[in-house]
Amino acid sequence: MTRPFLAIVLSLCVPLLAVPAFATSTDAEFIGLAKARKLAEVEALAREKLARNTKDDVALWYLARFAGGDAKKRDELIPRAEQCIKELPQSARCHHILGSLYGAAAMSAGIAAGLKYAGNIKDMFQKAVELDPKHFDMRRDLIQFYLQAPGIVGGSVRKAIQNSADFAKVDPARAQLLRAEVHIYEKEFDKAEAILANIKPGTDGDLADSLSGATSSLGFAMVNANEAAKAQKLFERQIAADAFNANAHFGLGRALLEQKQIDASIASMERALQIDPKLTAHYRLGIAYQTKGDKPKAAAMYKQFLGYSAQGRAADDARKRLDELKAD
Repeated sequence: MTRPFLAIVLSLCVPLLAVPAFATSTDAEFIGLAKARKLAEVEALAREKLARNTKDDVALWYLARFAGGDAKKRDELIPRAEQCIKELPQSARCHHILGSLYGAAAMSAGIAAGLKYAGNIKDMFQKAVELDPKHFDMRRDLIQFYLQAPGIVGGSVRKAIQNSADFAKVDPARAQLLRAEVHIYEKEFDKAEAILANIKPGTDGDLADSLSGATSSLGFAMVNANEAAKAQKLFERQIAADAFNANAHFGLGRALLEQKQIDASIASMERALQIDPKLTAHYRLGIAYQTKGDKPKAAAMYKQFLGYSAQGRAADDARKRLDELKAD
């Protein structure tokens, strides 16, 4: 081969070699932003990644999880998730994304209209777990579907228990978290608390975070079940272990509010917002201030809450309370 001919061949190959191959994103690129609850940054990074690689199911997964609560963005994301499944039929994330988006749409639509999504949600979550049986979030969402959905569309406590048992074969510690969630749903709070107390995260930071979240969920369930005194003790133990646990301070505030300890409740919820200004505590804090008789602060809290949560039962109640404050 002559040198000129070789040079021509190499020159033709250079453009092919120079084309960048955009790999799928990794969880590590998003997890720090997600833990810091920098939602805008998560969305921006995900969209940047997807602009480079439309088949980046990891980027789409994070985009859907952190932007799917917005109805307009959800309308954009559902077709993308459906296309994701067509292009990557073996991607657990694509199926889980679509199930999650259908779930958010169902919640916005109300119980009657939302039932039409139920079968699709179940199918997507089941397929995601089938494709990636070791993924904790996917397994947890399937179990929550079984617990929350009516039996007529596939809900089943028995199936939830079986799924937590199946998960124990691959991740025993996190499977205990899932079993505790079943007990919480069944209002078997003592059993849930005993399970959570026996989980030892050691150096597993992600497990420690999940354990903290599950413990807070137990406390909030106690408050909602009129067991505020027990919830108070649980949240106080959480705060003793971690004074910067914003959810625990908020939970303690809720428990104190139910027990009519208004000033202590306000102090605890204000502390929660100092630690985490993005915490959705303003609605309950508004109720606390209204109960105390501080109408200006109550109105300010309700308005702030409605600024980021304009739909749902709490939003409707906040608007009603604002009207009452204006009428007084």
